[in-house]
Amino acid sequence: MLPLAIEATELLGSTDSELRDEIAYESFVAWVYRDQRLAPDELNRLRVILMRNAVYKLGHTEDDSLFLRSFSILVLSVLAAQDLRVPFLDAMGFDDLLDLGAHSLTDERDLRGYVLHKGWGHATAHCADLLKFLARSPRLSRKQQALIVEVIARRLQTARQVFTWGEDARLAYALAALAHRGDADPSPFNAWFRDVQQQHARVWSGKFDPDLYVRERAQLNTLSELMADLEADTTDGGAQDIRAALRALRADTH
Repeated sequence: MLPLAIEATELLGSTDSELRDEIAYESFVAWVYRDQRLAPDELNRLRVILMRNAVYKLGHTEDDSLFLRSFSILVLSVLAAQDLRVPFLDAMGFDDLLDLGAHSLTDERDLRGYVLHKGWGHATAHCADLLKFLARSPRLSRKQQALIVEVIARRLQTARQVFTWGEDARLAYALAALAHRGDADPSPFNAWFRDVQQQHARVWSGKFDPDLYVRERAQLNTLSELMADLEADTTDGGAQDIRAALRALRADTH
């Protein structure tokens, strides 16, 4: 099965959405997660190949290299989901995967969501999916919790756009995975929320700056999605402090 899986990694870079999404990606979902056809050592060999492909031409914009990067990360998210069920990553493998997700989220320059005639690009959403599953892991340290919050905030602050293809919700799911942990650390959330409050004050003082508004709006959209998730389950003790801080932020920015 591994030789076939390795061959299928090449299809993740196809500009044919049927080959890429419906055949290659769905096959990986079946082999890795649904049917569990790959042994731990095979999953790790596949992970190495996918991680290499995930940074192929990272930094390029508006070219087809986006698809290989983005869909390699999406398949890595399936591996991370499988590791939650049947652990196969060692400590170094887990840390490397988290570092890749953080690096790819902040350094990706091709932020196209849907590409006409070629289908989903969605690099931001796919990075968020990877971070979401890693955020649920018992191996995640407090330092790594903070890293996930920081890179999501940075992506929203530097995107220079308001995401319109569902990326804000996918980023919120990763944040919610952190907030729902029993050992959730509210400190990085609180630091980010204070920064958003300061940005909000700058947007609405003096001459209006559209760029500042877009930066704030992108963050608030994701935080609204996070708020909806946390308000849906107010019995979750681990999220109480983060929920309270979000409520205060919403009051200050509305």
